[in-house]
Amino acid sequence: MDQDIAYKQLSMYMSALPPDHYDWGLRAIKSVLVVAGSLKRGDPGRPEDQVLMRALRDFNIPKIVTDDMPIFMGLISDLFPALDVPRKRDLQFEGHVKQSIVDLKLQAEDNFILK
Repeated sequence: MDQDIAYKQLSMYMSALPPDHYDWGLRAIKSVLVVAGSLKRGDPGRPEDQVLMRALRDFNIPKIVTDDMPIFMGLISDLFPALDVPRKRDLQFEGHVKQSIVDLKLQAEDNFILK
């Protein structure tokens, strides 16, 4: 991983998001690197900045509370300007999640299903 990409990952974890709510320690950084490695092995032709952006975004979004989501996404876009990497989605799994939500008589909102 080149120094620019490493700097971006560290910048993400030293961001303005309240540290009381989130665990931005070494364990979290290691976990993102493991996810990034898995993504890179699954798509070896994808550039490293796209892999890291996807790993940071997709790994952390489930942990971010709704009020902090605009801040988090702003940080991602500041670190990776003009880079829009689509989420890797499992539509069959999402269908099962949606059906379970409906079975529980809850509202199946897209943001909840993606988390």
